[in-house]
Order: sequence, then C-alpha cells, then structure tokens
Amino acid sequence: MYSKKCKKCDEQYTSHYIHNHTNKDEKWRKWCKPCQINDLKNFVKWTNENEKIDNLIQDMQLKIDHPDDIVFEWIPYNQFNDMEEIGKDRFATHLAIWKDGPLVYKEYEEVYKRDQNKKVALKCFHNSQDCLDEFLNEVKEYPLYNRHRNIHQIYGISQNPDTKDYIIVFKDGFCKNCGEEYTNIPQKWCKSCKIEDLKSFFANLTSGNDKVDDLIQEMQLKIGHPDDIVFEWIPYNQFNDIKEIGEDSFASHLAIWKDGPLVYNKGKKIYERNQNEHVTLKCLNNSQDMFDEFLNKVRILLFYKFNTFFNIIMKFFIICFDR
Repeated sequence: MYSKKCKKCDEQYTSHYIHNHTNKDEKWRKWCKPCQINDLKNFVKWTNENEKIDNLIQDMQLKIDHPDDIVFEWIPYNQFNDMEEIGKDRFATHLAIWKDGPLVYKEYEEVYKRDQNKKVALKCFHNSQDCLDEFLNEVKEYPLYNRHRNIHQIYGISQNPDTKDYIIVFKDGFCKNCGEEYTNIPQKWCKSCKIEDLKSFFANLTSGNDKVDDLIQEMQLKIGHPDDIVFEWIPYNQFNDIKEIGEDSFASHLAIWKDGPLVYNKGKKIYERNQNEHVTLKCLNNSQDMFDEFLNKVRILLFYKFNTFFNIIMKFFIICFDR
C-alpha cells in the first residue's frame, strides 16, 4: 500500500486519487499542501519593489490546491532569451524561452523542480505602471489550474526594466502569424489565420452562382475547430468510378473524389487534401429550377455536419456525403 501521510509533517496528504491497478491498491498523490506552500517560499522570487504585486503573488500561491496547479511567481526579465515579437496593438506580444522555467511538482521525490528552457508567451501592457490595479485585475482573470487544456494558463508576472511596463507570462498559446490567442490551444490552431488561408485557397474556385458562393463562404466562416469540415465547391470532373445505387426524388451514386477533402494536419499546422476519398453523391433532379429549396436542404443537412460531410457541386446541383 502507498503511504497516506506526509513524511515531513505526518499529516494526511492533501490530494489523492484512486488508481485502478491490477492489484486494486489505492494510489495516493504524495502532495501535502501546507508543506509544499511553505517550501515554495524558498524557491519563488519576490519583487521587493511593489507591495501590491508581492501580495498578489502570495495570494495566488495560497490558492494552489493540487499538485498540477501552476506556481505563480515573479519572473526577472533577464530570464527570457530568444525573444520574438509576434503581435502589437495595445499589447505587445512576444514568444521567448524562459531559462529556468516553471516549477513542476515531482511526485516521487515530493519536491518542486524547474522545467528549464520553457517556451512562453509574453504579453506586455503599455503604461501598466500607471494603471497597476487594472493590470492586476487582468492577471486575476487567468486560472492557475493545469487541467483544462484549452484555457490560457499563466506562469507569473515580469517587468521590462527599460520601459517599466508590466508583463504577463503565459504558457505558449499565441499564434506566431497574428499574435492573437490560439482558438484551439492544444492543436495551436488560429481560426482567423486559417479562415484567411482558406480564402486564398479557394480564390479561383467558385461555382459561378452568387447564392452558392455566398453559402460556401458563410459555412467556411462558421469553422470553429481544426476537426470541422471545410465546406466547398467541387468541380464534377473530380469524381471517378461513379456508380448509381438508388433513384427516387434523388439519384444517389457512389464515387471517388480525386483530390479529396481538406483535412487539418495537426503536425504541419496546415490543411492538406485527403486524396481518393470515397463519397456518396445525391443529385436533386431539376434543382436548378427550385434553387432556393435546394439551398434550404443543404442548410438542414449542415446541422449534422459533425456526423456527415457534404459539399455542393456543378450545374445540376448535387450534395456530396462522406460514405
């Protein structure tokens, strides 16, 4: 059995969970909040300059309630290497390498250790020394817990020694192209940049019909996740091996889409074609004579976009589904 008591104070560990081992033993997280908070006082630097900031750092550390929570701290500006500006509006945003890195709890040693050379994002607040309360309120908006992957997490505060502007130090979660926060942090996916990429991609690929093109653009603007389907116009000559499988008010066919749909490559951070995709084509007979009805059918199907994938194609309009 795992020991349930802290070696230092002989009190029960603050945080634990049960892990289903084959021997059904209880697995306890070896983390004692009072002892670890006390130990942090020896690790974490204080500003020694501003009482409000020192009080905030202390308050944030007292909120630590789990071994995976981030240890909020004052980070000297000379700790940052390889700084690269990626955005500038009312905030200047930089990517950088934090030499010492954040404190991470090592369960088996029951101590905090530095995770060195950590990539971070720095958000500099212009003239923040003149509106410190507003800056500190901004800091308080960000969580310390490390258990929600798509929330920006904060390591601490720093200050530019030349401008005296205060800086929030984040885990790396900002787009290198535009400097804005990633829409999807784990996959480093920026909606605004990817929508612009799609506009360039489809600039010369249109249906020739304003209503169809407007619908396609409308659907592409609704993309909100890297796994969302990219709705598009597909030239009819993209289909091979067309085989009829049914005919009623819709004529249905199986086919191979040569180029295939755009799929987000999470490793390369780009959209790529998944070639030779098997699809089903549903042809709406005489749809050119009842065009608004056709578009309404497409919109209804879009409610099921997470289960079915579809696109619009050539003159005698077809809806295309993933098989």
